[in-house]
Amino acid sequence: MAKYIPPEQMTIQQIQSEIDQAFQPWNDIASNGCQDPIWPDGTNMNIVRNHIIFWYMLLDEKRSADAQMSLWNRSATEVSHRPVPPEVSDYYMVVDCEYSDRLADRYGSALVWGERGAYRA
Repeated sequence: MAKYIPPEQMTIQQIQSEIDQAFQPWNDIASNGCQDPIWPDGTNMNIVRNHIIFWYMLLDEKRSADAQMSLWNRSATEVSHRPVPPEVSDYYMVVDCEYSDRLADRYGSALVWGERGAYRA
């Protein structure tokens, strides 16, 4: 088991690794739904999306702290990154998955159904 490192003390490479790891559960839920007995798939997708946003904010802070301030060479500090997954309805559910009908009694017609893999990040 890896030793815990506080996010503020992580290197840029470690933060980038966390970002890469955070995209996997988002894609898994978008493709296969999830098994959460209380919350719809969309709520879980948005939670994972918020984690990705947190890691990107931390990465941007770390890069800006490491970069030398300059009035003329702004593009040198700007680094493109993988787009943040879209925000989905909190009531979004992936249709035709093993557990897609688990919340039909609880939320009823409020659920918004979508195809497997309709969202990809």
